[in-house]
Amino acid sequence: MQKFHVKRGDSVVVIAGSQKGKSGKVLEVLPAKQRARIEGIGMIKRHLKKSQEHPQGTIAEREGSIHLSNLMLQSTYDASTRRKQPDAKA
Repeated sequence: MQKFHVKRGDSVVVIAGSQKGKSGKVLEVLPAKQRARIEGIGMIKRHLKKSQEHPQGTIAEREGSIHLSNLMLQSTYDASTRRKQPDAKA
C-alpha cells in the first residue's frame, strides 16, 4: 500500500499545470494512477447518452484528476515562500 502526502478531505493548492494557484478539497485519491480529484478543479465534460433519467441525453460536468506531484497541502503552501508576501509599505 502506497503512502501519499494528501488524503481525502485535505485542503490542497495546485502548484503546476493549467489550474496553477487554485485550491480545493480532495474528494478522492486514485492510488493506482497517483492522481487525485479536487473539488471544483480540472472540470471535464462527460457526454451521457439518452436514458430514463436524461431522455434527451446531457452533457455533465465533473472533476477530472490531477497528478499528486502537482498538489501541495494548503497549510504548507501558506507557510512557504511560494505565496506572494504582502508588501510592507507604510
